[in-house]
Amino acid sequence: MTVDHADAWSDALVALSNCLRRPDESVQRALEDDAEAIPELLAQVGVEAEPVSTAGRDLTEDYEALFGAFATPFAPPAASPYKEWYGDRSGLMDGPPATAMEQRYDALDVTVPDAYPADHVALQLEYASLLAEAQQWDELAAFVDSELDWIDAFAELVDDAAAQAPLQRWCVQQLVATIEQLREELDVDDPDQERVEQMASRARTHVSDQ
Repeated sequence: MTVDHADAWSDALVALSNCLRRPDESVQRALEDDAEAIPELLAQVGVEAEPVSTAGRDLTEDYEALFGAFATPFAPPAASPYKEWYGDRSGLMDGPPATAMEQRYDALDVTVPDAYPADHVALQLEYASLLAEAQQWDELAAFVDSELDWIDAFAELVDDAAAQAPLQRWCVQQLVATIEQLREELDVDDPDQERVEQMASRARTHVSDQ
């Protein structure tokens, strides 16, 4: 991949990372002022998306309803509930994926924000953007394969969730399309459906325990 393509992928991943963070006033203003910004960045990596309207929405309330159990069922936006744990524990937050992300950020001398688990999707995408920016394609391929394999299961839980949250649902749709495109470019296989269903089932256990 070229340097220009590295920049395009880095920008697209950062855009999705920002889209899937807990929203604040600056995010709301940015979306209202330039709804085409994210679609334009995604188009540079081959993902076509129509802009989404956020008019009349409380984005923070939507975020908490879809991702934070303010409405049930909901969709945990972090890897740990979807992934295998040590021993017979599963479906919980702060598991091995969170530990792995903490170690990655420690190696960069970066502090994980208190508001997020270390394996939150926004932080994982931010880390992937750094690998793309540095053109560390082998490392990015390994990261996409081992750490972002839960995204398909995450999307299933989003589909089943109670909250409307149109912005966040739109962000997840674009995330799935972008990760599929990135896997193709990096020659990374999609997780098979049985594996996706296993991850979704683990996360549903976490959701039902809330």
